Amino acid sequence: MQGEYKMTLETGDISNTSFSILIEWENVLLSGESRAYKMLSRVIAQANLLKNFCEIIVSANTDQPELKERPKELNENIEWKLIVNTGLHYYQLKDEAARHAKSEVIIFVDSDVLPDKDWLKNLTDSFRNPRIQASCGKAYIDHHNLYTKAFALFWFFPTKNYHLSRPRRTTNHFFANNVAFKKNLFLQYYFGKNDQVSRGGCLALGESLRKDGIDIYLCENAFVAHPPPQFGSHFILRALAQGRDRLLRNKPCQRHIGYSIYRLFENSVKSFAKITLRHRLVDLPLIFIPGAIIIGQIYYLIYFLGEVFTIFGFKPVLKISI
Repeated sequence: MQGEYKMTLETGDISNTSFSILIEWENVLLSGESRAYKMLSRVIAQANLLKNFCEIIVSANTDQPELKERPKELNENIEWKLIVNTGLHYYQLKDEAARHAKSEVIIFVDSDVLPDKDWLKNLTDSFRNPRIQASCGKAYIDHHNLYTKAFALFWFFPTKNYHLSRPRRTTNHFFANNVAFKKNLFLQYYFGKNDQVSRGGCLALGESLRKDGIDIYLCENAFVAHPPPQFGSHFILRALAQGRDRLLRNKPCQRHIGYSIYRLFENSVKSFAKITLRHRLVDLPLIFIPGAIIIGQIYYLIYFLGEVFTIFGFKPVLKISI
């Protein structure tokens, strides 16, 4: 892509730019309310520092009486809104929040991530460059034990140290938990245009933008911490859904058992290599490397089953939204 690494921040004026912070309230069902309210507290604290017009919209699929009341710690100039739409899921909740937003720029953040210090300021500063229509931050895995450190190494969120070692300027690969768009641009594309996949909508949206020559600025210092799947049923369902989504994104000629077996081998080798070669990034002792490898291999075996079940039309897997 021409000029991919030439997009830089400028010192333009954003004092008249308005921002809407949009929070889905589905992931809280898995990560727990304690983490979600910790996230909300951090978002509010950072929003209070903005001098721009700002609103916070929480988009939920079940009634949330405790969120109807405006948080006491929220500045008076910041608007607060809860919208509830029964039956909607992750990307649909985000799309619905965007339709309700009043601001020029909409910022998506998830209910299970914890923003780092200055996350919001750094992300909003991206729009000082008038050419930037979309800007994404970075997500990394919280890690404090063997299980979480294993995911920090083999899963699709790179470690924070790995992020810092690979500076870039633009990308078309982003995560929906930490991204901002000019509202008019987003409503032209939105996440729900590809409703085949439960958690691959951001990849599909990024591909659509790439085809139309639209870059997403990569904000190097706008970090959020993301939890790994909870051990147990969430671990299994997340792996099945990821395998299902990966298969549905394949070209039709690649949707067969032979290609899935090849990808199982590929994922297993990559997982092994990432854990053994990068274990120092998360301070994983040598004695725990075999355990981390086992976690990775089990995850990608279930991922493989998600592909296989989808190939043969196993409906429970096709309906997973997680």
